[in-house]
Amino acid sequence: MHAVLTSARGDAQRIVSLADSPPLGAGPTASLMVRPDRPRQTVYGIGSSLTQASAAALSTLPASVRASVLERAFGPGGAAFSLIRTHIASCDFSTSSYTYAPTPDPALADFSIDVDRTNGHLALLKDARAVAGAQFQVMASPWTAPPWMKDNGAFYTPAERRGGRLRPEHYETFAHYTARYIEAMAAEGIDIWSLTPVNEPHGNQGTWESMEMSPAEQAAYVDVLARVLAQRGHSPELYVYDQNRGGVKDFVDPILQDPAAAPSVTGIAVHWYDSTFRVYEDELEALHAAWPGCPIVQSEGCIDNIFNHGTDKSPSAPTPWWNNDAWFWDKVATDWGWDWLPNSEVDHPPYAAAFRYARDLVGGLAHWLSGWIDWNLVLTRHGGPNHVQNFCLAPILVDGETVYYTPMFHILSQMSRHTRPGATVLHLDGTLPAGLWAVAVRGPNGQRAVHIFNENDHSVDVSATWGEERGSLACPPASLLTLVFA
Repeated sequence: MHAVLTSARGDAQRIVSLADSPPLGAGPTASLMVRPDRPRQTVYGIGSSLTQASAAALSTLPASVRASVLERAFGPGGAAFSLIRTHIASCDFSTSSYTYAPTPDPALADFSIDVDRTNGHLALLKDARAVAGAQFQVMASPWTAPPWMKDNGAFYTPAERRGGRLRPEHYETFAHYTARYIEAMAAEGIDIWSLTPVNEPHGNQGTWESMEMSPAEQAAYVDVLARVLAQRGHSPELYVYDQNRGGVKDFVDPILQDPAAAPSVTGIAVHWYDSTFRVYEDELEALHAAWPGCPIVQSEGCIDNIFNHGTDKSPSAPTPWWNNDAWFWDKVATDWGWDWLPNSEVDHPPYAAAFRYARDLVGGLAHWLSGWIDWNLVLTRHGGPNHVQNFCLAPILVDGETVYYTPMFHILSQMSRHTRPGATVLHLDGTLPAGLWAVAVRGPNGQRAVHIFNENDHSVDVSATWGEERGSLACPPASLLTLVFA
């Protein structure tokens, strides 16, 4: 038995012998008992997203360094990420707006993914797949249909604060467009495991590529999409919603109650942007209770709006997070809500980026998430490129030919390496002190782990019992600790 530790003190997936851990008895205690007889959800895995912005950021690196980044992310000796999300045509994290079918033609005669050949996006996906030993599944999401299929005729309309809606006469056209994408990617050796009908159906006030859908519209479209995919011989898993956790049940209930759409739905995709610190445990528990047969996957989350309060976003702007682990562990990050919402301190106070990742990974898995996907895997030190100035951070940052693996990468990697596809989350008995989060997982290969996140500024003495085995050690302040049972 041993532990793996990532912490504000500078640990980055450090192997810790229990015999060498700090002495017990200095702080609060937590006694946990794993219940193998009470299995919960099956886990698909942990991962990140390969965007065209990631491809552009990686293009500045020498070929050998770029290859080492992909090896460290996807290789079995690295993070071994097992879930990947990517975008169908352009999104905000593209260097421009583009579609695969620019000509208004329901027959989609000019459909082509060649734009992804020239902008590096396709090469990035193929090179990740080619990493020796890489094993990951790909979720794909469109941010919008081609503009000519929508009621506003545009990728997005900032003046109207909306992305536009898919016109009913083009439901089938867009479904064929999505099927053509699956076929084009398969021809390149990239199989699409799952789809969401559209990213963020509530929209984003027309600030970048988007397409609004009501629950009724999404149900109607899912029915058409599933039929078209089946006709063309495809059966990807379909995950509905694909937006923030607050109010998710209100959106998905009508879809899962629809007799035409419901049989085609595999699960539910959620994001985390409603709050910088809330896991929305109650919402996830209620969602699972209502729809226990629908796995819930975190399909997107990142540290967003990094240049807050309208400060300089130019290439010369200060980037205090660059090569600075301490920044990620300090409560200095803010997000979109800090700038734009009243009473922002309620859900969007200053926060520590590393805390947000560790808390949501551990807390989310403890409350029925079956998978967890970060947003952009790699960006520049300035949080881009992004064609609408929506700069965010990524687990891996680059500056010219220099690579920085942030604490967020080590947190994701630690969770991924010890939460493999097919793992089962197990019930944990015990009361957790304030600021402590824990989840137990049993892998398909017999690997057993208890992930513990301590967001306090003091250590917590933790004792975990699994059958006849028991491990006790001090969980340092501001740390993610994984107790690995032999």
